Amino acid sequence: MRGAMKEVPFDPENDDIMLHLRNVPAFNALPDRHIRQAMTAASIRRYESGEVIVTEGEFDNQVYFLIFGVLEVSVGGNVVGNLKRLGDVFGEMGIIDGSPRSATIIATRTSLVVTLDDTAIGTLGDGSKIFTQAVMYRVFAEVMAVRLRAANEQISELSRELARLKS
Repeated sequence: MRGAMKEVPFDPENDDIMLHLRNVPAFNALPDRHIRQAMTAASIRRYESGEVIVTEGEFDNQVYFLIFGVLEVSVGGNVVGNLKRLGDVFGEMGIIDGSPRSATIIATRTSLVVTLDDTAIGTLGDGSKIFTQAVMYRVFAEVMAVRLRAANEQISELSRELARLKS
């Protein structure tokens, strides 16, 4: 389902959104002025239940931060997880390597996300652009470290199960 999504530019004077962003792990150590600067290339999107946010195989230049809601993640038509925590990030892999989306993300209830557009970041002044990119890559590194630890744990569990089945 597409079409009902509502989008507004990020308003750095909106104290409610700033309060949420201050609680996003990637931003919680940053002063408000840095968050506001990084968000100059952002917009806020509201999705209703059933709306597709990202489609597997498509290309775009967006990275998303979940503010509230529940999102279903599927790969090849199979549900592989949910995003439901404040600050959950998705879409970063395509920004890093230019690859197509590796999953489909669908809102399973009303959800609010902050969207950063990599193209818009490129139009910022040099200082803002460099700062914003540094913040984003810090976020990406943290997300990938968490995902790598989880993947390593799954590999370890599967290896133990395989060894058990062989014996």
